[in-house]
Amino acid sequence: MIISYDFGTSSVKAALFDTAGNLVSSASQKYPVLTPKPGWVEQNPDDWWKAMCSITAFLVSSSDTKTSSISALNICAQMCGTLPVDIHGRPLTNCLTWLDTRSEDIAGRITKGTIRVGGYGLIPLLRWLWITHGAPNLSGRDPTSKILWLREQLPGIWKQIHKILDVKDYLLYRCCGRFTTTPDSAHLTWLMNSQPGRKCWSATLLSRLGINPELLPEICKSTDIIGELQANAAAELGLKKGIIVMAGAGDVTASALGAGSVKISDLHLHIGTSSWSGAHVKRQTVDVYNNIGSICSADPDNYLLIAAQQSGGLCLDWASRQLGLMDSGTPDYVAINSMVEHSRTCASSPLFLPWLMGECVPRKIPVNRAGFVNLGHHHNKQDIFRAILEGVALNIRWAYIKMNKLLDNRGENIRFLGGGANSQAWCQILADILQTPVLQMDMPQLGGARGGAMLASVALGWHNSLEEAVKTAKIRQTFYPDQNTTDYYDERFMRFLIHYRLNKGA
Repeated sequence: MIISYDFGTSSVKAALFDTAGNLVSSASQKYPVLTPKPGWVEQNPDDWWKAMCSITAFLVSSSDTKTSSISALNICAQMCGTLPVDIHGRPLTNCLTWLDTRSEDIAGRITKGTIRVGGYGLIPLLRWLWITHGAPNLSGRDPTSKILWLREQLPGIWKQIHKILDVKDYLLYRCCGRFTTTPDSAHLTWLMNSQPGRKCWSATLLSRLGINPELLPEICKSTDIIGELQANAAAELGLKKGIIVMAGAGDVTASALGAGSVKISDLHLHIGTSSWSGAHVKRQTVDVYNNIGSICSADPDNYLLIAAQQSGGLCLDWASRQLGLMDSGTPDYVAINSMVEHSRTCASSPLFLPWLMGECVPRKIPVNRAGFVNLGHHHNKQDIFRAILEGVALNIRWAYIKMNKLLDNRGENIRFLGGGANSQAWCQILADILQTPVLQMDMPQLGGARGGAMLASVALGWHNSLEEAVKTAKIRQTFYPDQNTTDYYDERFMRFLIHYRLNKGA
């Protein structure tokens, strides 16, 4: 069997898969997200490791699995983390997660220029586009500016740094003692040359920013075997020494495989804390004006075009906490589905703007926040939850329209995974708003873990290719758009865009 982990923003999901790709057992466990100051969002790496040890013990014991039957271990994880470690791999600070914006001023400084395009200076933008086919996030969420923040703000720590790692990279070091990363994670540092045939750290960019390349880990393919589980890690995890350890992948690229397709231009949608639409493409693609671009895929032969939005399931989590509809730490989808089914769809329904954390695709609106429009005293809890599901879906439609323009011969449906895909109501609303069939994947919350297991199954020779491995992903249900809702949602989408313009920068 393969044990595959998916370390998300607030919890880890883990699963055991057999040689045919069937799920044997799965579990999840939460860990803290720390916010010591406004704009600072950190995690303690020890919390990841403790959760990994705990969930591994539970998986093995609950499934009566013999550890001798586990052949490989794979990790996928949230991306754009920045964690400095010493020569022994010990963390020197907490991890600065993808949500952390403390380095926003530095991001603005390293991308400035006299002539500006989309907020970027023209010359630095062209340099980054040529080498990486993208550029660092201006809000400071990407590792580029965070690395420089460490150097400027923590000089004592900076002198002790041996490597700067992403979340997955640190956990893999704990397992096999090797400092590695994968092209997808390296790409999002915006310090890697992403051109075909290269996929290596860029000497030009590192020199320009004054970063020693020795501080960065070795880049390995996601399909590579990077070592074996060491004795000390095996003892803590309760596994046998010598289990094969894979190079892994970021959660975004692993989920693209877990969606069950590596066909070019086939779209998938993931709603977790954030949300993204993605599709594999043959060549690097970027839309600077709409902040959509391709990154290196877990499939070594292709790239993954991504339109990533800040708040997806976060909106539903927030409302469920405030209105008492949580079930074991997650939204009570059964209750929410029932309420939405009994809610009204009419011109007087409230409209939800889902920007709890601002937005970046298709427009950068860091100062905009969420809100309800047209909310009246006669509206109830059912109306509020429908408005939230619709608001997130309308925001996705905004990016989806831009995304489709970049794809050639895209598929006739969209595959839906992530925790949000457990909501039947959300599946139907998305089908109606996107006006395309939505394929709800089976066990959608395990998309990342399943994609990681697919990578390991190819490396172990259980499948001959990723094209063969992704066929193990199953579709639970297909939701078709209700044509009677087309005019209604077209009108609501126009209102959605009007309220964006009215509130822009407010």
